[in-house]
Formats: sequence, C-alpha cells, structure tokens
Amino acid sequence: MEQRRCVGIDLGKKTYEVKFIAADGKVTGTNGKTCPSGRKALYEKLLPTDRVAIEVCSLAMVMAKELQKKVGCEVVLLNPSQIALIYRSLKKNDKEDSLKLARLVQKYTNDELPKVELPTEHEENIRQILTELRQLKHDRTKEINRLHAIFLECGITEMKRKDLATSANRNESIKILKGLSLVQAERNLKKLELIDEQITEVEKLLDKELEGDKNVETLMEIPGVGKQLASSFVAFLGDGSRYSNVSCIGAATGLVPKLDMSSTVCRLGHITKCGNPGLRSLLILAAWSHVRSNGGGAIKDKFVYMTTVQSKSKKIAIVAAARKLAELMYTLLKNGTSYEKRSSVDIEKLAEESLSFAS
Repeated sequence: MEQRRCVGIDLGKKTYEVKFIAADGKVTGTNGKTCPSGRKALYEKLLPTDRVAIEVCSLAMVMAKELQKKVGCEVVLLNPSQIALIYRSLKKNDKEDSLKLARLVQKYTNDELPKVELPTEHEENIRQILTELRQLKHDRTKEINRLHAIFLECGITEMKRKDLATSANRNESIKILKGLSLVQAERNLKKLELIDEQITEVEKLLDKELEGDKNVETLMEIPGVGKQLASSFVAFLGDGSRYSNVSCIGAATGLVPKLDMSSTVCRLGHITKCGNPGLRSLLILAAWSHVRSNGGGAIKDKFVYMTTVQSKSKKIAIVAAARKLAELMYTLLKNGTSYEKRSSVDIEKLAEESLSFAS
C-alpha cells in the first residue's frame, strides 16, 4: 500500500477530533470546531495524499464533499453500525474514536471496509425531498388521528377512514360537532390544509428533480413500483454501478436473514434491517402490490409457491418477494433493460431459494 498519512476524524455537533498516523507510525492529533472557519483550519492541515476516514452522519457528507473539492484527498465514509462490530473497545471517547478510524484506513483497503458511497448532487437532492415528504405525510397522519380522537371524545365512534381522508370529507364530517370540540376540529383542519399545501409543493419539487431521469422511468415500468419507491431506490442505491453483483442488493436493503452458524448448526434469524428503513418499507409495500397484480410474473409465482406449497407465512413470503423485487430493480438499472413479465418454470429452484427465508 502507498506510504501516506492515514487520518481519522470523529465528528460531534460542535467539535471534531482528528488523529494523524504518519508513514513511520507516529501518531499526532488536533481538534477544533465544526463551524465553517473551524473546518477551514482543519483543511489547511491536510494534504492531497492523505487518506481520511469519517463515520457517516449529516455533517460527514458535507465535509466529504468539501475535502474532495478543497484538499483533493481520498475520503472514506464508513458505516458506524458495522464499525462497532469491527473495532470493539471498552474505552470510548472522541480521541479514541478518531484513532480507531485512522487505524482502520491504515490497515484495510476500501474493499475490506464497510464503506458508504458519497451520493451525487442529484441523489442528495432526491433524498432531501423524500425526507421532507415523508415527514409531512407523518404529520398529516398525526393530525388526522387527532381529529379521530376529537370525535371519540364526543362519543362519536362511527367515523371511518374515508370520512377524514380528504379535505371535503373532513369539512363535512365536523358539522356534527358542537361547542369546544368544533373549535378544536376547525383548528385541526387549518393545520391539515397547510400540510396538504406543503405536500403538493414538495411533490411538484420532486417531479421537477426527477424530470428526464431515465432510471426512475425504467423502474416505474415494474408493476407495484411507484414514483416514491423508484426515486428512493435511485437516491439510496444509485444506478446499479456501486454494487458488484445482484446478491449485494439484499444485504444493502436489509432484506436478508441474520445468519448464526457453528460447525454443526446453521440458523437463519430475522432480517438484518440494514440500510435505509424508508426504502425497505416501500419495497415491502410495493411487493404486496406486485404479487396482487396481473403482471407479477416470477416474483408473484414465488410468493404463491411459498404460501401454498411450502405453507410459509405471508410475512416471510412477502419479505422474500421484496428482496426479489429489489434485485429485479437493480438488474434493470445495471443492464439498462426494460421490464418484461416472466413466469417461473423451475419450481425446484424456487423451493431452494425459499428455504433461505424460513425462520
């Protein structure tokens, strides 16, 4: 490996701790504030030949881009959850953490480290928009639930989901309320109207960002895959070039089972739940839509086989279908092909694959 300094940066909200390991093994350090002037002071101490390791966080993404632009050094973004398994220690503080990061990039190559790819500007924009959209929809659900509670407090139990699903239905439904309950409901409706307006604005922003994105258009050809899942897949997993083969996608989305293996026993547990939880949830929802559609093809056949012939629970089968759906999406992007419905003919292969999802 090339003889150069290895640098570990441990980031806090307001401060950072840095350790340098020189080619001769000498360890030095520095620290400072994470404000723009503090980061500038750090960049002046770094060299283009340095190999810098940072644990992934919001500020790490900003610093990685700045380091590449202003210093020109190699930046290795590391998955913090997997680092904890590699480098366990009873002693934990900022100085120790930064030294651990430096030693990791000193000892291991990029292929051996739990590296996280730096997103492109387009991918980062989609992530930010989707995060805001998901939060707004969460706020809308919370306010609708509060509206349900107001009706229950008045002894009105026959309200259904559809009665509060749209603005028109909500305005009509609250007419039966009186007094303070009506005032509270009207205030709640004003909040919902504002949230609905914001959701519309953010959705338009997403449409504008996705305009001309062929990858998203390709993924939306798959039955059950909508705009939100297609854009989330592109935002968090890219165009397929980041992963060497299709088997990496199940692990990246957290849809593979945990493995507990000894010399005589091999047990498969619950799924790992690695990767982005929002993307994983969307994949499972899309898998349900996919297996219920007429164009489900091989994935639908596998789901039916697992639930009928093998008597697996629908919960286990849908996770297997979601993983296959993610692998299909990856394959389309990697090969630059369009979706074609295909039926399963190799039942024995289906049986072998389904066994890996037994719990």
